[in-house]
Amino acid sequence: MPNQKNPVLLLLLLLVTNVVVLVSSKSTIEPCSNSDYCNALLGYTLYTDLKVSEVASLFQVDPIAVLTANAVDISYPDVENHILPANLFLKIPITCSCVDGIRKSVSTHYKTRPSDTLSSIADSIYAGLVSADQIREANSIPDPTVLDVGQTLTVPLPCTCFNGTDNSLPAIYLSYVVRPVDSLAAIAARYSTTITDLMNVNAMGSTSIKAGDILAVPLPACASNFPRYASDFGLIVPNGSYAITASHCVQCSCGPGNLNLYCMPASLAVSCSSMQCRNSNLMVGNYTAQQSSAGCNVTSCNYGGFVNGTIVTMLSTSLHPRCPGAQQFPPLIAPPSSVIRDSMFAPSPAPQSDGLGTLAPRSSLVPSTTGSLPGLAPVGGPLGGASDACTLVLSFLNSILLLNQLNQVVVIATGYNSCDYIYDSSLSSSRGGFENGRMPALCSNLLQKLEEFVVRDEKLLREGSENGLASSLLSGSLSMALCYIQKVFRSGPLHPQPRILCLQGSSDGPEQYVAIMNAIFSAQRSMVPIDSCYLGSNNSAFLQQASYITGGVYLKPQQVDGLFQYLSTVFATDLHSRTFLQLPKSVGVDFRASTF
Repeated sequence: MPNQKNPVLLLLLLLVTNVVVLVSSKSTIEPCSNSDYCNALLGYTLYTDLKVSEVASLFQVDPIAVLTANAVDISYPDVENHILPANLFLKIPITCSCVDGIRKSVSTHYKTRPSDTLSSIADSIYAGLVSADQIREANSIPDPTVLDVGQTLTVPLPCTCFNGTDNSLPAIYLSYVVRPVDSLAAIAARYSTTITDLMNVNAMGSTSIKAGDILAVPLPACASNFPRYASDFGLIVPNGSYAITASHCVQCSCGPGNLNLYCMPASLAVSCSSMQCRNSNLMVGNYTAQQSSAGCNVTSCNYGGFVNGTIVTMLSTSLHPRCPGAQQFPPLIAPPSSVIRDSMFAPSPAPQSDGLGTLAPRSSLVPSTTGSLPGLAPVGGPLGGASDACTLVLSFLNSILLLNQLNQVVVIATGYNSCDYIYDSSLSSSRGGFENGRMPALCSNLLQKLEEFVVRDEKLLREGSENGLASSLLSGSLSMALCYIQKVFRSGPLHPQPRILCLQGSSDGPEQYVAIMNAIFSAQRSMVPIDSCYLGSNNSAFLQQASYITGGVYLKPQQVDGLFQYLSTVFATDLHSRTFLQLPKSVGVDFRASTF
């Protein structure tokens, strides 16, 4: 942490030519730090009529597991070849792993067909559970417009674990893609949870959601306690459904009466090891009850996991206040052949059924009177809009200012034709943007200045020649930042530790190569690190070189929704602390000189 003698001067360069990249569908990010995994569910809507086996093949899962997760009766003849109708909503069981420090599933692979594009694969075939950019990055595709027929792609799918609990109770998490007609209240009602719980799980600041958001929905479940060396370790079954395990020999169900996992021999059992408990004549799932003056003595044969091809059984005896009644099983349904409104397969109730009235269609355009940038949601709008982007950045800037009362932050906006200071924490007018110490007033003020800057820059672009720059003026904003730093150095006795953070979404402009390299070498000479947070689709060679040469940090966040976490954990660290931390390092730096 910077001390009183060495305050931090942070200059944040906002390259706003592509500021719209900050507006993306929200997705819950769960950080992780080990190689463990858990069971999770995906909410998937069929894009066309598909056989059960074809749906399972899309996600590389067992067809029986797909059916049991949706409480479908698997005893129907030839059930795996049953055709499911388009627009049917299914819960798909997947394995959720820890990859690159966040939870995701990377066990799904897709083989491309002649008519496929990254967008069609993401939006249609996988129903919005993944984006085209995520597929491109996961497979290091240099040109997303060129896909080879038969190419095998890794499809990174969203998932969450949260230790398999929700409010200290067993739960399995469903990754649910929000539809245009959805509301948070309707989703909460559909899955028997509360709005508050959904907001807490998904770190939401308001109840506003938008189509395409991916919410983590906790479903009450029955958890197993099998040993870690069992092949079905960590088995967890959502309430109202069942699962087949131990090579299709054991069937475990959950509910509806309680959240205790109940296992018994499966109807599919053909060649299975013994399921009888030792020293008894009881099979898995059987029990005896004997009433006594002290209560009811219950002896049961329980399933203990599948170990090295053997079904482990455990005989237990316990005293209950009363003898148990007949075991209740989840109601099973026939393999669906049509989509029924408000059936258990429906994503959520329609707006007219949740008591909230008719919802007006959402528009991606915001009138200029709202005080927001064109194409961005208004302040206080849905998560992932301009208000959230502004709040994330402002929260980061305020965290820098709170570290030391002498710290200073300057924000420089960069467009096609101009650069301008839009915020300076050292000015009294900037501090006056708060209302009762709250941040929203400053957010609105900064958004207004940013919008005015965009309008001016677009006007210059229209008035300029046709040979104007085709990219944001990174060289100009770097020069302004370095000049500001020199001014601070010469204006007082304090010697701050300055650094520059470039938050960029636009592509590199080769015509700026010489000017940018001069700015980079000037920063190196002045011992000013240039940190880079790149939000575009491809890496920025300019920013990679800038960070490498000046000793800064270059990072391309994998999830834009986690921008604040990236900013606060990577870029908020002062220069002294960085000597003790393992910050991200670029795998490679593109040192090729651009044509100019």
